[in-house]
Amino acid sequence: MSALRELQRDFVAVMLRRAEPVTLARHLLPGGDLVRRIGVYRVNARENFAVALEAAFPALAGQLGTADFRRMAWSYQRRHPSPSGNLFETGRALPAFLADALAGTGEAWLADLARLEWAVQEAMTAADGDQRFDPAVVAVVPPESRGQLRFALHPSARLLALGFPCFDAWRAHQQGSRAVAPATAQSERLLVRRASDGVELHRLSRGDFACLEALAGGATLEQALDAPGAGAAAEAAARALAGWAADGILVAAHGPVAARGPTH
Repeated sequence: MSALRELQRDFVAVMLRRAEPVTLARHLLPGGDLVRRIGVYRVNARENFAVALEAAFPALAGQLGTADFRRMAWSYQRRHPSPSGNLFETGRALPAFLADALAGTGEAWLADLARLEWAVQEAMTAADGDQRFDPAVVAVVPPESRGQLRFALHPSARLLALGFPCFDAWRAHQQGSRAVAPATAQSERLLVRRASDGVELHRLSRGDFACLEALAGGATLEQALDAPGAGAAAEAAARALAGWAADGILVAAHGPVAARGPTH
């Protein structure tokens, strides 16, 4: 291992308190108060990490309060340090971290709140995409073949099946209030997507969620309507698809792939 690589490895270990400052002594010139100097770096590293995490999870921070959120952030940082100087990705593992840490407690719902907030972050930063829904693609497909159509969702669309209802908590924070924790576990299905005026959240029925989830996974329309929980009548399904297309949730339709004849 190169000297630079060893220095980088030891520096990260010291910053995350996995090693004592003296670990760095062999890399540095003698002189100076090593413990004090490292202390400055540690404080900056911890604070920058906590600030970045709070920016991504403001509702969660509001529920925990400043002191508890920072303690949680620093504990999370030791388990999941940022892999790069770009701190945006620091929050990706936080929902799973909280689900493990809070399992069986009265705060277990906060893991789902974190999942929702991370979906909001992803929706905010997702690509715009260059596809636009073209009704002509559907119109030219014979009615008997339309079940083989496939639809693409907007790149910012995220589908969430939560074990605790968190929509109201997120909305309360947006309105400047502190939400009341859900009384009991109860499933909630949400669509998160970026619209022209910001990120939107929509509650979905079990059937609509199942259909969109199947379409997002590459299923044909026929397969999506047959997905467990979908159970949509043809007329209701047509209205739902038309609405999703009009709202920009569905951005492309792909016709059936023609079967290839024998090759010689």
